Amino acid sequence: MVPTNPYGHVNEDLSAVANEAHRKRRRRHIISILIIAGFAIGIILVLALTAGRFSTPRFRVRSATFGTFNVNNSTSPSFDIIMNAEVGIRNRNYRRFRYRSTTVEFYYREQKVGEGLVWDDRVKGRDTRKFVVPVTLSSANVTTLSELRSDVTGGVLTLRSRSRLTGRFKILIFVRRYKHVNMDCVMDLVVANRELRNISCR
Repeated sequence: MVPTNPYGHVNEDLSAVANEAHRKRRRRHIISILIIAGFAIGIILVLALTAGRFSTPRFRVRSATFGTFNVNNSTSPSFDIIMNAEVGIRNRNYRRFRYRSTTVEFYYREQKVGEGLVWDDRVKGRDTRKFVVPVTLSSANVTTLSELRSDVTGGVLTLRSRSRLTGRFKILIFVRRYKHVNMDCVMDLVVANRELRNISCR
């Protein structure tokens, strides 16, 4: 006669209970992971939609100094000027703004008379970055000589600067927000004093 284990059914019940408990724990872990992942994704989406609302930085000509300054008021009026324009980028946001290289173009009566290069760099949060852009202003391509003669005689050359700056703000590790900043400034170059006045930007 084969001996039997009177406690066999008890061991089987305990094993089944242990397996069921293990499955429940695993299910709880999976649910917890899904909840945490969903919560993290929600936070990222909220940051992307709310914290990603940045004010557009301001980009403008602030002042200038001059090197070579040749202004000819004769039958053939002309100008040949080396201008060191001080340019400023004001970041009104709390996050750093990193921008790409761009060109600032200068116009006299809608005719291009010079340009200067702005190198790529960054502006700290709530800060203004100021730097000098060397520009050669030349009337070689100006065709409105009668108006140029009148302006040179009057001692004031009205200039306009235009540029478009592209940069970005970084949120967390992989979320970025891009901004395009336009410069459009009008200014008076006073010949007698060799200075910029009435700088107005929009």
